[in-house]
Amino acid sequence: MKIKGVNVRIPPAVWVVFGLFAVLFLVLFLAGGCTTPAVLYWGIPLALFMVILAGISNFSLSSQYVRLLPEYESSSNLIPIRKLTLQMEGKPVRVRGVVQKVSGALLGRPRIIIYDGSAACIVFRSIPLSEKIAAGDNIEAVGMVVKKYLVAGAISVHGIGVRKCDADEFLPADYADEEEKKIRVSPVKIKKYN
Repeated sequence: MKIKGVNVRIPPAVWVVFGLFAVLFLVLFLAGGCTTPAVLYWGIPLALFMVILAGISNFSLSSQYVRLLPEYESSSNLIPIRKLTLQMEGKPVRVRGVVQKVSGALLGRPRIIIYDGSAACIVFRSIPLSEKIAAGDNIEAVGMVVKKYLVAGAISVHGIGVRKCDADEFLPADYADEEEKKIRVSPVKIKKYN
């Protein structure tokens, strides 16, 4: 749903939990375990409040991402993943690559592993993706370099903007080495590890 120009997406896990609680309250009421309909008067609205709270949180974060995206797009440069360093922490960057794995989409906090021919990195977001991304897709992520301490200090990109890109988009000619100039993002075949 769109509110004030911002796409609000409630994670699927929230809907699943809402459904489970709604069914639980309904079964409890119909089974006669509760003599008054108070379980429905209080239980269903409280379960619905969880969905509303998730929507408010998502709207707040999504509006911040929408506000920050133009700033990040204008100040970021496309760089190879292998050149991401700790000195770049907090700086805006743009990376492209082939998606190896997407996880966390059910919880609304996607974590995408991408490979650009030079190295792999993790692109993560705090809100659901605006388009469906799967293994094998070519994506471009604009965001900030961060150090994820839960993954032994691995360098990651907090993706403010994540979009699919065309298979014909090449890495820029001024990338660096002659070897990297020949890298084309799309034909790289990635073996899926599950």
